Amino acid sequence: FINPGLLGSLDKLNQRFATPIERYQDKPARLQLKKLIQPFMLRRTKSQVLDELPARTEITLQVDLSSEEKALYEALRRDAIAKLTTTDATAGAKHLQVLAEITRLRRMCCNPQLVMPEMAPPSAKLQLFGEVLEELLSNRHKALVLPINI
Repeated sequence: FINPGLLGSLDKLNQRFATPIERYQDKPARLQLKKLIQPFMLRRTKSQVLDELPARTEITLQVDLSSEEKALYEALRRDAIAKLTTTDATAGAKHLQVLAEITRLRRMCCNPQLVMPEMAPPSAKLQLFGEVLEELLSNRHKALVLPINI
């Protein structure tokens, strides 16, 4: 639609390029097609488009659990061990139970309210994030926040 006569009619396109490339893996035909359409294909990086954009700044914050969160984590860990040692599940089902308990512990590390919404201690990660966010907003910065749990 940009340059209607560039590749000819549908029959010509099939005869010159589609059939030789698809059926016979004709490399010269593929290279000729690529040469024809390459000026219309935009594949650019940020450095080719905008020079005035600042370089990306990546900040990774390590956050330790608060003492209340550590106590809750330990209680959940012991509970998981007790559940897994007393279960009579088959090997496949037990494997799923292990994964479920690990997921529960990981969720607790993200935010205790994900595991115990009614009586969870405040999240150390959310508190630190709130402080960083206030600083970013007060200085009119833009940020992309990616939570990573390791």
